[in-house]
Amino acid sequence: MTTRRSHPRAALRRVATISTGLVAVALTGVVAAVGVPQGWGAAPGAVSTDVEQIEASTPERVLVCPAPVSLADTAQVGDAQFSAAPVETATALRAAVVGGAGAGTANPGDTPVNLTGLDALDASPLEQGDGATTVSLADVTDSEVLRVGAGMPVDTRVAASVGSVTTAGDLRGLAAASCAVPDISHWIVGGSTEVGSSAQLVLQNPGRTPATVRLSVWGPGGPVVLSGGGQYLVPPGEEVVTLVEAVAPEQRRLAVHVESTGGTVAAYLQHGTLDGLVPVGVDFVVPGAEPTTALALGVTSAGESVEDPLAPQLRLLAPGTEAGTATVTVYGTDGRVRLRGGEEQDLTPGAVTDVSLGGLPAGDYTVTVDATVPVVAGALQARAGDPVPDSLDDTPQVDRAWVAATALDPGWASPSFGEDASEAAGTIEPTTARTTDRGTVTLVPGTSSIVRVGAVPLAPPERGDDGAPTGTFSGTLRAYGADGALLGETALAVEAGTTISLDALELGGGNEPAVLTLDASETSGGATQQGPVPVWSVLASAGAPVAGAAEGAPGSLLSVLVPVPPASSQGTVAVRATSTAGLPD
Repeated sequence: MTTRRSHPRAALRRVATISTGLVAVALTGVVAAVGVPQGWGAAPGAVSTDVEQIEASTPERVLVCPAPVSLADTAQVGDAQFSAAPVETATALRAAVVGGAGAGTANPGDTPVNLTGLDALDASPLEQGDGATTVSLADVTDSEVLRVGAGMPVDTRVAASVGSVTTAGDLRGLAAASCAVPDISHWIVGGSTEVGSSAQLVLQNPGRTPATVRLSVWGPGGPVVLSGGGQYLVPPGEEVVTLVEAVAPEQRRLAVHVESTGGTVAAYLQHGTLDGLVPVGVDFVVPGAEPTTALALGVTSAGESVEDPLAPQLRLLAPGTEAGTATVTVYGTDGRVRLRGGEEQDLTPGAVTDVSLGGLPAGDYTVTVDATVPVVAGALQARAGDPVPDSLDDTPQVDRAWVAATALDPGWASPSFGEDASEAAGTIEPTTARTTDRGTVTLVPGTSSIVRVGAVPLAPPERGDDGAPTGTFSGTLRAYGADGALLGETALAVEAGTTISLDALELGGGNEPAVLTLDASETSGGATQQGPVPVWSVLASAGAPVAGAAEGAPGSLLSVLVPVPPASSQGTVAVRATSTAGLPD
């Protein structure tokens, strides 16, 4: 059932700072293996030989959603004709729990599933459907948090997303993002603080204790010395905004690292750009993968040239102290596409670099980065709309979307725990726990969606190797409606080194889906298949199509939703009683 909030919630405190930033900290359950206390079931000095397999319960799950976009300077000018915000921003949110109580199974202990504010007040319970538990809000005014109580089955999928649509003014654009799990470390690759750009760092704390956050920023010239030192204390249950242009001005390219102690935090950038007085896009820049040597993401090209400022851009940063190189590989519908002059990139330590993805034919692509040193990455794509009203030179209106990178770890959704764990008495030894879950995306109400799925080969191509990679990613995309009902299942067979695109409406059998899930196929023995790694995302569109566009063309506003990955699983644990607390005898 679709639910709409009809009563206002007291606004949460949002604090903008100039020379100092504030951060929000989120406190959420952490999966941990704990030693068996001494004396439980055994005499002092004795070690029990009995080993019991116990199914580990899941902790509370928390997803924190971005707040509606807002201007950094809310001062109003005297003439409404020149107002920076001539129209209101419409923000919608959708949350879903698939599996567990949402799939018709028992809800252990009446596990609470609620959508709340950062301060955990004024809960909106999700309504159970046949296949998923969902809620949709069309009048979002604050940050929201999806909280799923401890005890849900480990294969339960939890996801949410939010989107803000503004059709005119400085905030013109679609800013959408999947809601994120709070953590102690976030790498945000994207944004700018050069003249005409604003990067608001939003930090959210749905926890019960304060947290200390350290902010690090890199630009084209390397690490940036921050005004105020870059360390902040954030109260629980609050959201705080800091203007990055105030602490790190005149940075054409940005990469930001947020680290917290005392609790976990959610963090993102709201990035908006003006070309003179003309708005050229606003979007959320969300955290991507931690520094690693293999990354991937999806982009869409409109066929722009290399010199076109609207061509997609890949952003790279090697945050360590060693120089290296990165190999950039692009996979399209028919296989690998050469990126002339851009496939080999030198990495200067600490310097943020942009690589043009122009020159690609129009279409959807999966881009991989194979580096000799750990890197972080993101990408930017744009869409040109109708000319600016009353302009003399037919300057097009533009919206831009940032894309977060995913680590290319074949087992990222199939964690293996404790295979080489010590068998010392008193330890808990998790066994291998695998899942076919490749992520979940909730679609923002009022948007249209294209699903991009790439099959990345397990090994990067050798230099000069033009041979086609082998293997096929086999999986199933499932679409659920706003009432939780299963609308359709689509079997996928994506050849290694290719990218496919699917219309979400077709996935729903002509009905508008609310939730998409992707599962990898299993082998006959029940194990997860080994083959190409799936990298997928959803390109969301809103607003009116470009004048003269074909019927059914997407809107001129765009954003990208990346999947919410499955929660880490402990699977089953082997417990043996001992007289020591996890220490060797």
